[in-house]
Amino acid sequence: EVLELQQGATMSSTGSGYDLSPTTFSPEGRIFQVEYATKAVENSGTSMGIRCTDGVVMGVEKVLLSKLLKKGANKQIATISEHSGMAFSGFGPDSRQLVNRAREEAHSYVSSYE
Repeated sequence: EVLELQQGATMSSTGSGYDLSPTTFSPEGRIFQVEYATKAVENSGTSMGIRCTDGVVMGVEKVLLSKLLKKGANKQIATISEHSGMAFSGFGPDSRQLVNRAREEAHSYVSSYE
C-alpha cells in the first residue's frame, strides 16, 4: 500500500515487505525490524540486577498488557544454571529463546571444563 503525498512524492505506509529482514532498508532508509524491537522495549517493564557482597538481587517491573494474563504466569527472571540467572524485558518468546541459548552455553561450559 502506498500513500500519495501532496507534492506527488510517495511514502510506504507499512513495512510492505521491507520488514521481513533486520538487514533490509526500506526506500526511505528505515529498518523496520529495529523499529519494532525499539517499540517492544518501550512497551515493556524495567529489569535490573544489583550485586551485593553475598549474592545478587534481581527485580523486574511486570506490565500486564491484558486482563487475561494470570498474575505470576509471565515470569521474567529465569535460572540459567546453578550459578547464574537472567532477568529480561520485552516479548516472552524472544526471551525464552535467549534463556534456552544461555542454558545450552552453560551446559556446554560445564561439559567442557568441569
